[in-house]
Amino acid sequence: MEFWKREAYDIAYKITGGNNLFHDLVPHVFLLLAKLDIKEQDLPRVFARWAYNQYNWKESKFNQLYRGSVPIPDGFDKIADDEMYNESQYQQILDAYLEQSPDNDEELFCKEITKMRLMGMTYREIKGLTGINLDTINKAINKFKYDLHNSSFISGDCQGSPEFGHAQHQTI
Repeated sequence: MEFWKREAYDIAYKITGGNNLFHDLVPHVFLLLAKLDIKEQDLPRVFARWAYNQYNWKESKFNQLYRGSVPIPDGFDKIADDEMYNESQYQQILDAYLEQSPDNDEELFCKEITKMRLMGMTYREIKGLTGINLDTINKAINKFKYDLHNSSFISGDCQGSPEFGHAQHQTI
C-alpha cells in the first residue's frame, strides 16, 4: 500500500508535467486498477502506463471529466472579431441555407444530421447519439449536399466552384 501514498503521486506529477490534476489522476487510475490482479512489482509500470493513457488520450474518461475544456490562450480576448474569423462567401451561403426553415420533415432531418457532422461528430458518434444506421446518415448528408447545390442560395458563379462540385463526389 506504500505505493499509493507516495510513489503513485510522484509518477502522476511527472506525467502531468506538474499540473494540479495529478492529485485527481491517482485515485482515478487506482479505481481502474483495483479491478485487476496486478503483482506488487509490476504496479509502478502498469500504473504509469494507465495514468499516461488516461491523462493524454482525448477519449479517456479522465480526459472527458477533468480536461474537457481547452484553456484560452493569452491575449485571446484582445483579438478583434474580424481577425479571429473571416467567414468566406461559401460559409455564408451554408449558414443561410442551414438557417432557412425546412419545407418538410425530410429536409429538417437532413439538415439536423448535417449540422451534427459539421460540428465535428463522426458518423459513428451520430449513430450512437441518434440510433440511426450509418447508411441512412450517409444518405441524409448526401441529400443535404444535393439540396444545397440545387438551392437558390447558390448563384450561377458558384456553380463552377470546386467547393460546390457534384454532391456525390464530396464528403463533409
